[in-house]
Amino acid sequence: MRKILLLFLSVFLVACENQAEAPQRAQEKYNTSFTDELEVRNNRSVTLQPEARQVVSTWLAYITAHDEVQQLENKSGTEIMETSNNLLQIMESLHTTLPDTLRSPAVIARTNVLLTKANVLHQLSRKKQKNPDDIFEVAEELVVEFDNFKLQLNELFLKTPENFELELDEEYEQSLEPDSTGTIPLFRENRRT
Repeated sequence: MRKILLLFLSVFLVACENQAEAPQRAQEKYNTSFTDELEVRNNRSVTLQPEARQVVSTWLAYITAHDEVQQLENKSGTEIMETSNNLLQIMESLHTTLPDTLRSPAVIARTNVLLTKANVLHQLSRKKQKNPDDIFEVAEELVVEFDNFKLQLNELFLKTPENFELELDEEYEQSLEPDSTGTIPLFRENRRT
């Protein structure tokens, strides 16, 4: 009888220890909380070149995405979760309404990355066990990737060495054309000295 009582008591103690450990595992330690604001550690701010700015000025999806990403930097974790569905829809619109003048494999790849990051953020926001560290990390990545997207747009409008040489040749040819007085500008400068 004693053996049965000791066996029962030892099983009871082991069961109590397992129950005491379970709540400790459920309470994970996070570096951030949902009341914190997003802090982007990337100091880089990308400004579009005039040619790229002119093309995107009429692209409603870009304007909306740009505004949302800028506002994302001042939002708390809770606000980020609440707007994750909107961000996903905006990035889908950005991806599907890409103008033909911007359609290149690199730009399409960047819109795919933005869409993926927005999708991951939306999925993390809908989980039962939400992790603020993960949500802030993906939100920060979304801001950085949008800057990378703007860099890619700028690269579309960079002059290649061949284009630069053609532009110099055109300027030189224009400088050789006579003006209204009939003199060639190169010779006009020599007469002044």
